[in-house]
This record gives sequence, structure tokens and C-alpha cells, in this order.
Amino acid sequence: MKLAITIWETRVSPVFDSARRLLLVELDEGQIVRRTEYAVSGSPFAAVGRLHRDEGIELLLCGALCERGLQRLQAVGIELIPFLAGEVEPVLASLAAGKDLGSFAMPGCLRQCCCRKRAQAACPWDAEKLIL
Repeated sequence: MKLAITIWETRVSPVFDSARRLLLVELDEGQIVRRTEYAVSGSPFAAVGRLHRDEGIELLLCGALCERGLQRLQAVGIELIPFLAGEVEPVLASLAAGKDLGSFAMPGCLRQCCCRKRAQAACPWDAEKLIL
């Protein structure tokens, strides 16, 4: 599986729209087999779209993301796990091990809905997707 993570220093970038770096990771049978860092010049939406087209990324892990942005990325076939926070390495280790990423949910999300306290039915992400 190929995935991208928005990064800021050693952490998941807190806001997707302002991300300036992406880490492309390839997982094979729970092992990280390739890591490549990309600088984002311009729109992170365009950068992720290019990685999807050129590198075949299937999944994006990121911090806060507006619903419109989420829909825009899903429309091109990218699966998302948004509203994550924390150090990149433990997030990657948990993902590679198939563990629940719920412990990395941004404060206030509570894995039930986004931080804006929307009703669970209107939530832009499905908590079930936090378990891969």
C-alpha cells in the first residue's frame, strides 16, 4: 500500500491546507519498504493529486481538513484518515501494525465526529476507517 502523510517537522501537520511537506510511504506486509519526502509548492490538494496519479498513493493521513477538501480528495479516489495529531513515527508504526489509529485523533474529535460537533451522521469521516 502506498500512502502519504502531511508532515510538519516530526509531527502530522495540524492543518492540511497549510501543509508544506508530504511523506510518501510504501508498506508491504506491515513493513515500511520506502519513504520519500516531498516539498509542497502551491496547493497541497494539487500535490496529493499528483502523488495519487504519479505514485499511486491510495491513502492520505492528515490533520484538520474541511469537508469540502475531504470530498475533493475522495472524488479522485483517495481514501482519507483525517483529524490525526502526533508524531509521525508512532502513527506509521501503528498503521503498519494494523492497530487502531484512534489514539492519534485530534483533541475534541473523540472518534465520533469532527471538532465542530456535527451530528455523527453528518461526520465527514467514518471512525471504522481508523482500523485498517
